[in-house]
Amino acid sequence: MDSRTTAHEAIYDVGVIGGGSATETLVQELHGSGLSIIVFEQDRVGGECPFVACMPSKTMLHVGATTGNWDEAVARRGEVTHHLDDTSHAKELTETGTVLVRSRARIIDAETIEADGGHFTVRHIVVATGSESVTPDIAGLDSLGDRRWSSVEALTAQERPDRLVILGGGVIGCELGLAFARLGTTVTLLDADPHGFPDLSDEVGDLVDAGLRLAGVTVRRGSGAVGFVETAGLITVDTDDGDCIVADRVLVAVGKQARVDGIGLEALGLDPAAGLEVDETGHVRCVGSVWAMGDVAGQGQYTHLANHQARVVADQLAGGRTRRFDDVVISSCVFTDPPVIQVGPSRADLAGDPDVIWATGLVSDLPRALTDALGEGFLAIAARRSTGCIVAAHGAGPRFEELVHALVIAVDGAVPLDRLAMSMHAFPTVGEILGPVYQALLREIQTVEVPAAEG
Repeated sequence: MDSRTTAHEAIYDVGVIGGGSATETLVQELHGSGLSIIVFEQDRVGGECPFVACMPSKTMLHVGATTGNWDEAVARRGEVTHHLDDTSHAKELTETGTVLVRSRARIIDAETIEADGGHFTVRHIVVATGSESVTPDIAGLDSLGDRRWSSVEALTAQERPDRLVILGGGVIGCELGLAFARLGTTVTLLDADPHGFPDLSDEVGDLVDAGLRLAGVTVRRGSGAVGFVETAGLITVDTDDGDCIVADRVLVAVGKQARVDGIGLEALGLDPAAGLEVDETGHVRCVGSVWAMGDVAGQGQYTHLANHQARVVADQLAGGRTRRFDDVVISSCVFTDPPVIQVGPSRADLAGDPDVIWATGLVSDLPRALTDALGEGFLAIAARRSTGCIVAAHGAGPRFEELVHALVIAVDGAVPLDRLAMSMHAFPTVGEILGPVYQALLREIQTVEVPAAEG
């Protein structure tokens, strides 16, 4: 009897479809619990982040900002991504005793997964299949072949295009637009939305766009593509305002959606088009013991969020302490120039709430801005009058990606503003921006309107 036959005949406690970052975290959390685990992954163990997303994009941004040399960026990217070899990730997974099946998987019923030419019996199913790029329905786009890129092709390209048109002005479009422009490509960014990062303060989009333009990117907000024609190896992009742009490649970065088609959700009574509805512990509302984590859980597309959700699901499966998906504040960083940060709800999420107040600090007011010629930036922080604690923050400014941690702790720990306002911040640092904003919020909360005297 070979090992494959043995694997098919065994009964596993946990069957995970998808072997990305969340799955790696889940396996490590469950190691030593006594639960048997089998993971199905048809591509790379580790998922997109270490190979074709976060790590290579930050590498290209860094090389672009330092030397601007394409060959150096490709070489360094190859080192950082281990040349797309997932051997070390797979080894760490299997060293825990987890069975790894390199195959596409499909759910047959709430206790059966089909893969690798056989059926596997599991007590719990965990869906962790990640997300995939959305392709808009625009005339001629499908005919571009390998000249149409998703972020995966952009971040594995060996040759630099002279001219690149990017569809979409969100996180991926802005980061890759900046990276390619710094590395010598003529970049045009088309975004149908009239303003960048519309859920945050207007200043965020303005600062990001200014940084993109300074790097040489042509930013066209409120402008979309309506057609594509390839002739003699060149792409003509027709825009909705009657313009034509010539490019060598088109990068589609209009968003990502959960990758759930073809994994057998119908067998659980679920409609793939509707996505997965999960509760606060990651349990999918369907027949059987089915869980979801990461991008497919529908709460955000961040590696750190996926890893947190994996710890929650692990708690549930192992019967340990009970954590929840929503018991931490979600934070994010966009590595533009300047970087954008968000901690907690957006300004749009909190709009209209009379209990919420905002205060803003400017980078230009900091001594460090003078010594290092940091340029513009701002930080907006929201607090609740009723609790005296901050609940959200966002902004764009130099070195803000490291500032985010202090804000996460303040929100997650529900640290009272009267304590935060007393904190001492090292001089001269960008972090000094926190003190005046905390103090402004505290003064606002402590302000009591005195009723006008009658008569």
